[in-house]
Amino acid sequence: MQEMDHQKERALFRPRSTVEQWRIFQAVVEYGGYAQAAEALCKSQSSLNHAVAKLQQSLGVALLEVRGRKAELTVAGEIFLKRSRQLLAQMEDLEGLAHNIERQWESQINLYVSALQPRERLYRVLARFQPRARGCRINLHERIHCHVGALQPGDLMMTEHLPPDRGGVPLDEVLMLPVCAPHHPLATGSEPVSGELLATHTQISLHPPIHRSLDWSQESDTGWAVTHYTEALRLILQGLGYGWMPAHQVRALIDEGKLVRLNPESGGERRLFTYLLTTDPTQLGPATELLLRLLRAEYQPPAP
Repeated sequence: MQEMDHQKERALFRPRSTVEQWRIFQAVVEYGGYAQAAEALCKSQSSLNHAVAKLQQSLGVALLEVRGRKAELTVAGEIFLKRSRQLLAQMEDLEGLAHNIERQWESQINLYVSALQPRERLYRVLARFQPRARGCRINLHERIHCHVGALQPGDLMMTEHLPPDRGGVPLDEVLMLPVCAPHHPLATGSEPVSGELLATHTQISLHPPIHRSLDWSQESDTGWAVTHYTEALRLILQGLGYGWMPAHQVRALIDEGKLVRLNPESGGERRLFTYLLTTDPTQLGPATELLLRLLRAEYQPPAP
């Protein structure tokens, strides 16, 4: 209720200053005086003097002091200069957003990412996209299971689930390793561990599992289910169980001796593959097309 009242007050607020006055104020500071700013803005010096004087009068605060031929900021002027720069930047973004929407440039992109997807290359792509985003917002949704059925037109998804009737851009090969804490009973000895022995210990796994080949707990009632790899890793580090974890998340911990890699008889590693999917490439807007091109360039660089 208070928030609504505050919004109503803002709607009724009538500013005593204008964006143009703040723009002129900034120009006088940045160009070092009224004469220089007038030349840069192609305006008369008297019009700039009048605009700044009216701005100061409406605020009741002195922003500039003229010393010789140079206009210098007052203490209050320093504060207002910083805030006014933010104001003009927001105005530029607002008008730029309207221009982009008029050109069918999306205001946001939904990007769904599997929990086991390595992030390093994705973050490089997003760093390249941001300077060219034109106000388009990325909504990054992490999911344990990313299924194409959840996609809406214009969405992108990075997932290990590739439907048999669909193609996708190959992304990463994700190595899954079985690990436990050094003080866990399974960490003793170097002999391969049988499936029967694993079934007697608590497996920490995602629910439902990313892949059935990673889940011995389906044959046992001792498994614990969690909803995130971060939670699984914390429990494993506490010695409460073992689990299959993405290698890129646990390699450093194995090297530091904080985790032990197990050697199951059925194989000490599993490999999963991730893909980039969208519902219909012809329905993508220009911002999503740009992001898709950057993703393809990162994950499928041209052959030398």
